[in-house]
Amino acid sequence: MSTEPQLVRRPLVVARRLITRVVQILLGVIGGAICFFVSQGVFAGYPKYHTYLLTIIGVILIATTGAVAWFIDERRDDADG
Repeated sequence: MSTEPQLVRRPLVVARRLITRVVQILLGVIGGAICFFVSQGVFAGYPKYHTYLLTIIGVILIATTGAVAWFIDERRDDADG
């Protein structure tokens, strides 16, 4: 038998944590969509040089950076409990 105390999670604490994560994810998706629509066409000022590709590359880099930060943050949160 282990001498370590067993963690007992209360249902309200678990539900609050779940709701908080869902709200954070929804806000992140909404914020990402706003960033996408604001930055769409920002770099595409020179159609002669096909700079619209820079917009696509920029949006991909922004999304990738956000995804990496989110993955790192999620791993850190899961490590405590």
